Amino acid sequence: MGRVAPAGAVFLPRDQAHRVLQRARRANSFLEEMKQGNLERECREEACSYEEAREVFEDKEQTDEFWSIYKDGDQCEGCPCLNQGRCKDGLGDYTCTCAEGFEGKNCEFSTRELCSLDNGGCDQFCREERGEVRCSCARGYVLGDDRKSCVSTEPFPCGKFTQGRSRRSIIHIGEDASELEQHDPGDLGPTESSFHLLGLNRTESNSGEDGSQLVRIVGGRDCAEGECPWQALLVNEENEGFCGGTILSEFYILTAAHCLHQAKRFTVRVGDRNMEQEEGNEMAHEVEMTVKHSRFVKETYDFDIAVLRLKTPIQFRRNVAPACLPEKDWAEATLLTQKTGVVSGFGRTHEKGRLSSTLKMLEVPYVDRNTCKLSSSFSITPNMFCAGYDAQPEDACQGDSGGPHVTRFKDTYYVTGIVSWGEGCARKGKFGVYTKVSNFLKWIDKIMKTRAGAVGSRSPTEAPATRTVPTPLPPHAGL
Repeated sequence: MGRVAPAGAVFLPRDQAHRVLQRARRANSFLEEMKQGNLERECREEACSYEEAREVFEDKEQTDEFWSIYKDGDQCEGCPCLNQGRCKDGLGDYTCTCAEGFEGKNCEFSTRELCSLDNGGCDQFCREERGEVRCSCARGYVLGDDRKSCVSTEPFPCGKFTQGRSRRSIIHIGEDASELEQHDPGDLGPTESSFHLLGLNRTESNSGEDGSQLVRIVGGRDCAEGECPWQALLVNEENEGFCGGTILSEFYILTAAHCLHQAKRFTVRVGDRNMEQEEGNEMAHEVEMTVKHSRFVKETYDFDIAVLRLKTPIQFRRNVAPACLPEKDWAEATLLTQKTGVVSGFGRTHEKGRLSSTLKMLEVPYVDRNTCKLSSSFSITPNMFCAGYDAQPEDACQGDSGGPHVTRFKDTYYVTGIVSWGEGCARKGKFGVYTKVSNFLKWIDKIMKTRAGAVGSRSPTEAPATRTVPTPLPPHAGL
């Protein structure tokens, strides 16, 4: 027989026994099988089955929600659903219920109408901020109640219809509005031929090319009444138009820098459609100040842009209204990707012909940049773009210089270019070259916000004022 252990070695004192064998009282332990399921009793104190959990909740959806977490942990831990999506745990997985405007496993994709899709629904400018569309409007418009439409606050709003390197026809400002080179428009120095650049006579036809057959603004059609209300014309002392311009506001005209060397004195006319008859809308304005970009390069026509300030304000009316200035990013993403723009002017109707007596307009397609560069014998800088036809006899020509290149978007016209130069007019395989206005919108805005008196401008009756402040060369993309 085995040896019997002493009683003291088998039995422990009461307090020690409770410390070793103590067991928590089960929830609802008295007649528990007769009571409704209890989560604490069924699944916390011991492992439970799905059926036991179902007894607790008595609802399949609540049971499934609990069971998915109970069985394999909370898959929603860490908030995997983005953009305020709601997470629902599952067995080894989770499901996101996305907020309005988002989709995807984690609500990572926006379904909103951002700017790349129908301009975000905006009438005019569109930009994206934190996954949201923000619409805004050009000067003279305010956002409508829907925060997308633009409502005019003026009777004649901008951009609306109111019912060889031949020069398409030069003042000087750096990136800071205080960095100005100013010239008295009453005395701009020696008259410069409008047909010579880089030592080449661009009015001469190439060998075997009959300039008289080039029917062009060259080409185009007459502007109907109210169709080209932003057109301005620079007129010399002989009362001859020599360059065009674009009305930006009641005081400011945009033109090409090279135009400012083509007359000793000039005025600006607006409202003209036919130079041989008066229609009652024509107005002549003296120029108070001219400002050309400080980095204008005479040899290449880089930075070919200038702004004129008038002595007296333009009275907007039928046939006289400004074109809209766009926002830079929006212009480059939306306007410069349109198929066509519109140029207008009183320039020559063919390469060796006379200036047109009527204002003409021409729709010209934008040209791919690589095609543009390959077509030209001269440098196409980042401040230029090409437009026109490589075979059709339609183009801007001499006398159109400085004039408007505008682009239509939803029935509003925006300034996108300045007629600058071209190799002849309407030559096969050659395009018109335009100053890219979107590169200079901040520059233009600074000038328009600077009062003439604040920058030391002088009256045309006084000696010419010239002041140049050197500006550093910013980096450019490779050509």
